[in-house]
Amino acid sequence: MPRQKNEDLAPRRAALYIRVSTEEQARKGYSLPAQKEDLEEYARKNGYAIAGYYIDEGKSARKKYTKRKEFMRMLEDVKAGKIDVILFIKLDRWFRNVADYYKIQEILDAHNVAWKTTQEHYDTETTNGRLYINIRLSVAQDESDRDSDRIKFVFDSKVARGEVISGSLPMGLMIQDKHVVPDPETADIVREFFAHYKAHGTIGGAMTYIRETYGIILWDPTARKMLHNPLYKGMYRDNPNYCEPLIPPEEFDAIQKLLESRCIRQNESGRVYIFSGLLICEECGQRMTGSHSTDKITERRFYRCRNATIYKRCSHRHQIGETKLEQWLLLNLPSELARWEFEWELKTTQAKKPKVDRAAIQRKMDRLKDLYVNDLITMDQYREDWSKYSAQLQEAQETEPPPTPDFQGLRDMLKNVLTDLYPTWSPEQRRDLWRSIIQEIRLDGDNSPRVIFRE
Repeated sequence: MPRQKNEDLAPRRAALYIRVSTEEQARKGYSLPAQKEDLEEYARKNGYAIAGYYIDEGKSARKKYTKRKEFMRMLEDVKAGKIDVILFIKLDRWFRNVADYYKIQEILDAHNVAWKTTQEHYDTETTNGRLYINIRLSVAQDESDRDSDRIKFVFDSKVARGEVISGSLPMGLMIQDKHVVPDPETADIVREFFAHYKAHGTIGGAMTYIRETYGIILWDPTARKMLHNPLYKGMYRDNPNYCEPLIPPEEFDAIQKLLESRCIRQNESGRVYIFSGLLICEECGQRMTGSHSTDKITERRFYRCRNATIYKRCSHRHQIGETKLEQWLLLNLPSELARWEFEWELKTTQAKKPKVDRAAIQRKMDRLKDLYVNDLITMDQYREDWSKYSAQLQEAQETEPPPTPDFQGLRDMLKNVLTDLYPTWSPEQRRDLWRSIIQEIRLDGDNSPRVIFRE
């Protein structure tokens, strides 16, 4: 009995929760010191023992509660039985989302933890009281959504005008007059980084080149983010002309394809799957992944569509063994090359031929310069005709057929390599060979391969 009496007389343990967003830092009553002082005074007057301070600074109520680090720490303390009541100044410090509020309320109810606001009065024990909370949270959520829409509209307008909305930029770019422009001190370094990766195809090699040439250390995550960042080609969000391209868009897009083609899944065992990144499921369009099975004697490697085997979203349930696919390639590569050559000739024959003479257009542009220099035409006439001829020249370039691959040279090379060298090569060397000449191997539901060569 005495023990029970002592427990009843013990002060309730109060967690002081404080949340302040960046835009609210300076507002009277919402700043961190103001909230802390108010909560401490309330706890003192009501005889609460302060169990801890939980302060989420720079966190908006629009964010998911799981993004509030201190809020999540407080929940863990609730579950651990360290808290009896949670104090905060107003309901909008707690939530502005009805659904999230009830998720957390279930946790608090399960651990007999109450909450109180120091500047507002709420009753959670009656139907009318809970209804009032619902109404207040719904109003707060609506206000938050309206604010979010207004902010989004302002940001979209700025992006459309090419104005910056963030001060954080990758290497090679800087802010000048509210616009993103190349940084004269580092722009060439970034260009060389991209050029080195495009030429050699290894991120590590490009990082080493920049370190040895300029003394700048790029960590792997940073280097990969740079190679994938569309801001370098002048694109941000939905605006392809957001800023001056540091890397020409066509070159940046070609590098993205190279990055995708060389994406080899890493594994702790060190296994090398020689067709990793090359196999495409024809049924769903996703890349097939390598796996293995081991018995007492041998290890078998195979490929499967994860969309089918794991997520059950594809009908391609058949796996294909690595050895079987390798043997098929060695046997059928000549016929696949012949099919590629036939399709190439058919495509180039049917392709639209240039309707204009590029040399003639260039001569007209040269004469146009002479006319302007000799004051025989005005600047407006010069610009109008120059734009017309430039458009014609661009049309001629776009309709020109690409250079024809050296089909016979590829046949001769592969004949020698596959006959004499391939059997002696390591898995890494075999993988690099296939990746150098093949863009994709597409497998239908029956695992019938179709090779798409690199052009």
